Parts: sequence; structure tokens; C-alpha cells
Amino acid sequence: MSEDIEDIKKKSKKRQLSGTVKSMVAVIAIVMSVFHLYTAAFRALGPIQQRSIHLIFVLTLIFIIYPASSKSPQNKPSIFDWILIALSFASIGNIIIRFRQLALTGGLYIQTDIIFGVITIILIVEAARRTIGYALPLLSAIFILYAFLGRYVPGPLMHSGFSLNRIIQHLYMTTEGVFGQILGVSSTYIYMFILFGAFLSATGMSSFFNDLALSIAGHAKGGPAKVSVLSSGLMGSISGSTSANVVTTGSFTIPLMIKTGYKDYFASGIEAAASAGGQIMPPVMGAAAFIISDSLAIPFVQVLAAALIPAILYYIGVWAIVHLRASKMGIEGIPKAELPKTKDVILSQGHLFIPLIGIIYMLVSGYNALYAAVWGIILAVLSSLIKKETRINIPLLMEALKKGALNAVPVAIACAIIGIVIGVTSLTGAILALASAILKLSGGYLFTTLILTMIVSIIMGMGLPTTACYVLTSAVAAPALIRLGVAPLGAHMFVFYFGILSTITPPVAVGSYAAAGISGADPAKTGWAGMKLAIAGFIIPFMFIYSPDLLITPDSTILKIIPVFVTSVIGVVALGAAVEGYFIKSMSMVLRPILMLGAILLILSGTMTDLVGFGLVFGIFGFQFLTARKLRT
Repeated sequence: MSEDIEDIKKKSKKRQLSGTVKSMVAVIAIVMSVFHLYTAAFRALGPIQQRSIHLIFVLTLIFIIYPASSKSPQNKPSIFDWILIALSFASIGNIIIRFRQLALTGGLYIQTDIIFGVITIILIVEAARRTIGYALPLLSAIFILYAFLGRYVPGPLMHSGFSLNRIIQHLYMTTEGVFGQILGVSSTYIYMFILFGAFLSATGMSSFFNDLALSIAGHAKGGPAKVSVLSSGLMGSISGSTSANVVTTGSFTIPLMIKTGYKDYFASGIEAAASAGGQIMPPVMGAAAFIISDSLAIPFVQVLAAALIPAILYYIGVWAIVHLRASKMGIEGIPKAELPKTKDVILSQGHLFIPLIGIIYMLVSGYNALYAAVWGIILAVLSSLIKKETRINIPLLMEALKKGALNAVPVAIACAIIGIVIGVTSLTGAILALASAILKLSGGYLFTTLILTMIVSIIMGMGLPTTACYVLTSAVAAPALIRLGVAPLGAHMFVFYFGILSTITPPVAVGSYAAAGISGADPAKTGWAGMKLAIAGFIIPFMFIYSPDLLITPDSTILKIIPVFVTSVIGVVALGAAVEGYFIKSMSMVLRPILMLGAILLILSGTMTDLVGFGLVFGIFGFQFLTARKLRT
């Protein structure tokens, strides 16, 4: 298994650094984390200074770690890379020095500002190309061209066009572009929670989650697969990346699933689907919850409350298919004698839950999320000292600081380049125009608009980090839903879900491909298996648009939530049975579409649809029970 992980690492675009340069990267990364910890704890800098220094760190690390091409030096930065680093300091340093004066003079710039602005944008595009591929750089280039040539664009996206100076002034010298809200969230909330995850990993949290999941579900039918669902859901909320979560927990769970009888591609699909779901599971949700909170100006705890029931339904859907596949194939669990006892796991490692409990308490109590993250890290260090096996010593402390910085780099540069896209849309008014275009194409009907928005979100989210994916899709697709009367939180959650599901949706199913790399399974089969297992995730967003009570809000009541939740649970389980073609016994091709219809009717809100759905679902389940009983007798 270690060989599989090493193969993945060898395919990475990163340089294999050594010696002085490797030590330099470690020092820069550690200093970066210390800087973010200090500014989060003491609020020492203003927004522009914080975002600018954050971006300097990010660009410096990228140009050292990531080569420009396969022909570039693979063990050290080239002279060209050092020049790019120097330009990063100069161009971003200019905005640190000049921003106050620009603000006081109403944006009155000099030609040097324009030159440094052009350099900054080129540096960001190049850094993003090296780190996350061509998709976002190409998109940003298209948007910049659109800002120039808007007068030639037909239809609702037409605008008068802008000069180079005006575009650069907007993207570089205001908080509407590169140094806007998205980079601000990256330099604060996202970074701190990625760092928090790195500290939890240093304490052995992933091992604890695996042991806890084994002790709870390892003995059940298809036990290892259920262990994967539990441990990946727990770890995924913290890691904020489907692929990272797959590699972390999948290296343990995938071989175990294959050993007990699951096909390699299906075992990999389970891990991919479970890992993707972690990012919609409170309390951290891949840090995207903070952007949703910030964008909609609502309390963070309100986002967590709204996300809770849909996340539970998602995992019930995955769990149901896993259980039914195990029943169909006769896959039993692991003998209890070979499993750790829950009591022993909690006694030996339960103290690792302290930072999670602490951070959840602080977030729910209304404390600032940055303050909560700082205390979460402090609690992670202090709680690790309780047992020798989990103790964070100085080397582990340094490693956690370094790992947090390096894990944050791809997300940060994605946020920076999305700042270009968001900046152009705010300059040109393209957000409203795109919303109008979607509405026109859909005919103004909610259902067709939802379908188009789903497609746009999946396509735009392919291959992007969670937070970058949400920011892009929410800016482009969510306004159309809001204009049709969908509540802003529901619209943002809708695009967030489908952006996440893009990580397991072929053809660019990066999470599924990471899982296939561990098992050696066919990537295409793994992608389709992951999509099948996550089928509930493709339905749930429609559920909470048509049944808003699924998103817990300050106005929600128990009497409203419980009926909708119960019918949704039954519908999600029935959906899994229809997809798997099995409930008590194998199901004919005639019954499966009827059960699918019943499941969808239960998922939709309404007394009549619920009654018809209940009739179809329980009619088929009853028929299966009676025929199975008849066969046994």
C-alpha cells in the first residue's frame, strides 16, 4: 500500500527538493503559519496587508516548489523562478506601500501601479497554472479578454469594454479583485482551519477515527465499507479536500474492503463518495462554510444548522447502498474478536476529541471563527500531551506548521485567481448578465433553471479545491436561482453541493481517480461507482429547494422538520434500493423504476406526493418481504 501512495507522490508536479532549498521551504512554511497564527490571535494587520503578505508567501512557495515545466530543474528552482519571486515581493509590496494613498486619493494611480498590477496578475496566473492546472488560468484569461472586448459579445453579456488601465486598477488597486473578499477568507478562515487539520493529523486523529469506526461498525454486514463511510465523513469535514481525504483514510479502508469481498473499483468508489461528503458535513465543511457565512452576512452557526440534515441524508444514502451491496453479495463484517473495543478506543484516544468539542462549542456559542480556530489549535497541542503516544513534540509541531502552509497553498492560489474572475464580473456586470442568460435559456422555470445550474456547477467545479469551487459556482450560478425566489442560503448550498460532487463525477472525477490510484482499479469504473454511491447527493439539493424545512433556519420548528426529515430518509433508502436493485432480495427491472418513482415522490414536499410515494415504496418492500418469506418456506 505504501508503494501505491508513493506512486501517487511521484506523479505529483512538485519538485523533489533537497539540502538547503528543502530547509528553506520548511522555514518559509513554518514562518507563514506562525504569521497567520499571530495575526489571527491578535488581529495585528488590516485586511490589505494581511491578504498581501499571505499572497507573497503563497507565490514564493509555489515558485520554489512547483517547476514551470517538465524541462525545468526538478530538484531546485531555476534563475527564472528566483526572478519571479523577486517580482512577487516588488509588485505586491507596492500595493502594501501604496494602498493607503490610493484609498485617500480615490484610486488616483501612477503608471508604476499599472505595471506592477500587470505583473501581479501574470504571476498569479502562472502560479495557478503550475499548481492547479490550466482550467482557472484559461478562465481568468477569457474573463480579462471579455473585459476588453465586451462590445463585440452578442446578447445579454455585451458591455462597452474597458481600457487596460481601468481593468488593472479594478483588479489590483481595489478590494473588488485579487485582494478582495475571497483572498481575505483564504488568508484567515481557510488557512486557520487547514492548519487546525494539520495539527489534528499530527496527534493521530485519522488513526483514532479509523479505530473508532472499526469498533462501531467493523462487525456489521459489509463492515469495512461502513468503517470507510464513518471515518471518511469525520475526517473529510476537517481536511477540506476529497483527494486528500481519500489518500489519508483510503490507504487503510480500501484494502480492507477489497479483502472482505468488495470489487476494487466499488471499494474505491465507496471511499471517494464518503470523502466527498465530508466537505458538506459540519462543523468545518472544508472551510467553505465560512465563505457562505461571509458572503451572505449570516452567522456561521446558521450555515452549520442548515447543512446538518442534508449531510445526514447524504450519508444515509451512501450507507444504504453499501449495506444493500453487502447483503446482495453476502459480505460479512470482521469478527468482533479482531476489532478494537469502543470503550478501549475512547479510553486510549478519546482525548483527541477535545479540540473538536472545544471548537464546536465556541462556534455554536457565537465566538469568532478565527478565535475558535486558534483555540482549537491550542487545545490540539494541550490535549495531545495527555498521552505519550499522541504527544506533539517540537519536531511534530514544526511538521504541523509546515504541512498546514503547504496544504493551504493550492487553495490560496485558486482563491487569488478567482479574485480576477470575480473582479471582472463586478466591473462588467457579468453576474447579472449570466443570471439573465441562464433564466432565458431555462424559460424562467425553476426546475429547468435548477438543472442548468447543476450542470454549470459540476462543469465549473471539476478539478478545483472545495473553496475555490464554491466561490466560482456561487458567483456565476447562484444569482439566477435567487432571482427566481430561492432563498439565498438555499441557492448557495445548491451550487456548493454540485461543486463538491464534481470531484466524483466523470470524466474529471479527481477524488475517484485518487481512490483508483490506491487500489489499482479502473479509474472509469471507480468514477461511475462513486457517482452511483453518491446518487442521493444529486437529489438532496433539489429536496431542500422544494422542501426548505430541510435547511434548519431560525424560523424552523420541530413540527415542520420531523415529517420532512422522516419522509426524506425513507425516500433516500428507497432510492438506494432502486439503484442497487436489491432490498430483501434482488429486484426485477420492472420494480426498480417504480421504486425509484416512489422514492422521488417521498423526497418531494407535499401531502399527496408523500402518500403516493409511501404507497409505492411500502408496496414494493411488502411484496419483496412476502415473496422472500414464501421462498424460505
